[in-house]
Amino acid sequence: MPRFGRLSLIPALLMLAGAVPDAQPGLPSADVAHFALESSSPAAGATVPAPAQLRLTFTQEPADGTVSIRVLEAGDAGVHALDVTQDEEDPRSFVVGFHGTFPAGTYTVSWRGMGADGHVVRDTFQFTVQAD
Repeated sequence: MPRFGRLSLIPALLMLAGAVPDAQPGLPSADVAHFALESSSPAAGATVPAPAQLRLTFTQEPADGTVSIRVLEAGDAGVHALDVTQDEEDPRSFVVGFHGTFPAGTYTVSWRGMGADGHVVRDTFQFTVQAD
């Protein structure tokens, strides 16, 4: 095929590709953002006074019963925390209250959840509690 003949196929192929739908019925569309952590308080990397609670806000409301949050001190020893509760006014937000106070040090927050796309996402971040 002459060179100009192959080049003329490119626009036709691009038009055909645009005519194909991105998603099948019943499946999430390609525009659905993946479930992720939007913000936290204390924020990732922050140095703060001992917090009374931890708040995580996700990019979308997670599937029921899929969120777990753990706060770990050095050596992976868990911090004594209350149950994880979903915010009634913002179902994308979850709060963990703590018993007692935190000694100064760096803590790791480990979380997991599943969004509308069905993917389970896990991640960690750290914050530091300053000395009194």
